[in-house]
Amino acid sequence: MKSRLVEQVEEVLRKTASAEDIAQIEKVIAEVKGKLILEPPGGFWEAKTPCWEMCRCPEMIKKECPAPKYTNLPCWAMEGTYCKLDDYGAKGDDTTICEVCRVYKRWGAGEPIRLQLFGKGINTSLQAIEKLTEKAGV
Repeated sequence: MKSRLVEQVEEVLRKTASAEDIAQIEKVIAEVKGKLILEPPGGFWEAKTPCWEMCRCPEMIKKECPAPKYTNLPCWAMEGTYCKLDDYGAKGDDTTICEVCRVYKRWGAGEPIRLQLFGKGINTSLQAIEKLTEKAGV
């Protein structure tokens, strides 16, 4: 089934009467394509060793951490990754640990660290931390 957008484009193209019209359409398409940010099919980690493998994260952490779930971004750009947390209820938005992390040093290309994903990280309330330690048998 065709999307409404495709149907609209086809309708415009059927009404195209001249080479100038086609040139104008091509110009608009080129402008729009230039504004698109295309993600690689596998996200940021495509053809890279992801952080959870480099750090050998246990399954329990991989299930809770946002990095394996949101592969379009590097781990240092996410609030609430396991590495950024401490056991005092922090939100996981302190990226100072990322500056010394081997994952960031390997894949960060020296770019400034800016959080881009918020509210999807590990729940850092004390109850959640207790739940994690109970699952681990600690």
